Amino acid sequence: KKDTLINGILEYSTIGKNQEQIYDVDTNLIVDDVLQIIQAPKQVTVIKHNLPVINGDKYRLQQLFQNLISNAIKYNDKATPKLEIGAEDKQQYWQFYVKDNGKGIDQAYFDKIFKTFEKLENNPDSSGIGLSIVKKIIDLYEGKIWLESTLGVGTTFYFTLKKDLNGTT
Repeated sequence: KKDTLINGILEYSTIGKNQEQIYDVDTNLIVDDVLQIIQAPKQVTVIKHNLPVINGDKYRLQQLFQNLISNAIKYNDKATPKLEIGAEDKQQYWQFYVKDNGKGIDQAYFDKIFKTFEKLENNPDSSGIGLSIVKKIIDLYEGKIWLESTLGVGTTFYFTLKKDLNGTT
């Protein structure tokens, strides 16, 4: 699908170009919105733990969570997909995680998946750009992203977002 790719490229290229407004954003509401937008199937269980109100731009944070959550659902091979989303206060940063019980990702691909147009599967609905958008947004928030994964068991994406952004992202 060309549209998927073109939209992905446009999303990717505009991140960081314009100064976003920084305000309080409830990440609980962001996750609820994302689940509505992507119309998560009924058999998907989503558990949220202590998601904070953070400083940021709602649209960017929604893009970030939407990419991680929709991947966790789209690439889940289990009859009852489970997603766990939570956060911990790490003083200067919030550390979030998005954990799934899906296929898992081979460690050989851990670095590759954040590069633009890298896809693990030949899925026409995937632009190969989602995780590079995620990485770019996290970079704007002066954070880091990494993952732990076991094939056949699932994957956990961890990311940090800096708390004090000096008014701009």
